[in-house]
Amino acid sequence: MMLEVAVLSTWRERLRGLLGTGPDAGPVMLALCSSVHTFGMRYSLDVAFVGERGEVLLVCRDLDPGRVCAHRRARCVIERPAREGEWLEEGEHLWVSAVSADGVGTL
Repeated sequence: MMLEVAVLSTWRERLRGLLGTGPDAGPVMLALCSSVHTFGMRYSLDVAFVGERGEVLLVCRDLDPGRVCAHRRARCVIERPAREGEWLEEGEHLWVSAVSADGVGTL
């Protein structure tokens, strides 16, 4: 699976995440993050917690608004609006193949 993500690295960007977007928003990676919340969201999220070596530690599909999810060993989180179909799986390993100047990378 090839996944293009926008990298959110500042505290403010990570706090906002996908808040204020619609269910057609693209996936984002929250750098240096081990927990997410869906307070204020209008739709559910698919979330994957990734460890320091790129291993997918925990996947939460269809995380409803008003929830919190975390994994203490996660170093980043990838999230997208919840949808059917292919998504990251626990135990899978991710590799970054490109990062552009605007902070968008491909996993």
